Amino acid sequence: MGNLQNYQSQCRKILCLAAKRREPITYAQLAAALGLKSPKQQWSTVLHPISEAEVKQTGEDLTLVVVYGSGPAQGLSRYFSNLKGGAAPGTTMLDPKDEEQVAKYKRDRERVFDRYATVNC
Repeated sequence: MGNLQNYQSQCRKILCLAAKRREPITYAQLAAALGLKSPKQQWSTVLHPISEAEVKQTGEDLTLVVVYGSGPAQGLSRYFSNLKGGAAPGTTMLDPKDEEQVAKYKRDRERVFDRYATVNC
C-alpha cells in the first residue's frame, strides 16, 4: 500500500464523473480506474486532500461517492463527512448500523450528485 498523492488529479476526475452519472464507485472500481492492482491502498492520502479541496470549492464532499462493494457497509462510504461542521476528513467513521447517520450520509451524497451535475470535471 503506497501513498496515492500523485493520483489526486486523476482520482478527482474519476469521482467527478461518477457523481455526474449519479453512481457511487467502489474502492475496487476506483483502484482499477487508477490502474492499481489492489483496492487495498492508503486511500486517505488521496481522498482527504480531495475532500478538503472540494468542500472549499463546491461546498460538497466529492469523496462521499466512494463506497464499499461488500461487507456490512456495502454501498456506504467509510467516513461520514463532517467537514462543513469543522471536523477533519476521515475523523468520523460511518456506522452502518446507525440508521440516522446512514440516512444523513445518503442525503449528503444526493447533494453531491446534484452539485456535480454542473461541475466541470
